[in-house]
Parts: sequence; C-alpha cells; structure tokens
Amino acid sequence: MKITELVLQTNKLAELFHFYSNVLELKVEARGDDRIELYTPGTKVSFIKSAEEANPFYHFAFNIPSNKIAEAYEWLRNKVSLLWIDDYHSYIADFVNWHAKSIYFLDPGGNIVELIARFDLNDDADEKFSAELFRNVSEIGLVFPVDRFDESVENLMQQYQLAYFDKQPPLPQFRAIGNDDALFIVVPEDRFWFPTKNLTSQLFPMQVTLIHHDAVHELQL
Repeated sequence: MKITELVLQTNKLAELFHFYSNVLELKVEARGDDRIELYTPGTKVSFIKSAEEANPFYHFAFNIPSNKIAEAYEWLRNKVSLLWIDDYHSYIADFVNWHAKSIYFLDPGGNIVELIARFDLNDDADEKFSAELFRNVSEIGLVFPVDRFDESVENLMQQYQLAYFDKQPPLPQFRAIGNDDALFIVVPEDRFWFPTKNLTSQLFPMQVTLIHHDAVHELQL
C-alpha cells in the first residue's frame, strides 16, 4: 500500500506554510488563499482552509531512511520542540516489534507529526540528513466513532481489500492496517494520540489517495 496524497483541513494555513517551507525546508506551494501543498517524493500533502470553528488536527508520519533516525533527531531538535516519550524515557521511540524508531513533534496547526525509520525497508542513505530525505507519508491516523469502531474497521478493510499490519496484532482500541510503506493507524474517538497526554483523537474531514494492488482508491472521511 502507498499513500500518494493526503488532503487535510486547518485554520492555520499561513502558519503551516511558514513552518513547512522555512522551518522544515520542504517544497511548499500556495494554491490561492485557501490551500497549500507540500511535497515529498512519494506523497503530496494538501492543507485546505477549514469551515469549522474548531481547528482540525491529525496524526501523520513520514518515512525517512532506515539509518537516519539519530541524524534526524539532531536535525530536528534545533528546529522544533520534540515530544518527550515517557514510555521510552527518550525523545526517540524504539518500536522493537515493528523494527522501527520514531521521533514526534507538533506543527503549528496542532498536528502530531512523526518521522519514522523502518529498518525492514533497507532504505539506507549516505547523504547528511535534510528535508530531501523525507520519503513519503507512511502513516495517517483514522478515527471512527466508538459505538461503530469495529464495524467501521471491517468495512474499511473489506472495501479496499486491506489487511492488518503483520507486525501489530489488532487491539481493542488500536488497529494498524497496511505495511511498512504505508499504514492506517485506526483508533476510536477520544483516545489519546501517542505520545501525547492531552490530545485526543477527533473526527475531522480528510481525503486519502492510496494505491493498493495496482489500483488507485480515494478514501473520504
């Protein structure tokens, strides 16, 4: 599975444009007054102006080269306030079962952003870490109502012929669907987003374009 485009909503377009272009140094373009687009080699992320009074926020992750988590930490820590991860007593999460390590921060829109190095992708890079080594969006958090959670997950998997991530058995309130290239992190409403202690999963509109089994699909929530 690959995620080729995300369309997310925000009330912080100007702040996000500045952050992703000037702080993280990604390629970012404004499309009029109500849309910005940021680019990685594998995925385009679009933020559009929200009509909602509350500011929408999401959890998403970018794959980085398998051997670059330490360099990414050093590169990021002078640019953003990294999120401390109590479970690991560190700013770097070591997901042993997933064969991956991650670092997290918040962008100005309140999105929980993750950089993850997945060792099984064998995607090593020789060059010094920079924004050019953001590979693609590898995770997006999907939120479903508590009372329809199991049903919604099953419908999602059947509709797009998806399977659970083979490194993560499904849990009552946490499902990982996909593979190392791209995952849906599926949780019920009002569950705390890891690694925060104060941001809970909420239902906000989004659109995901994915490629699976050589077919292109669009998921709208």
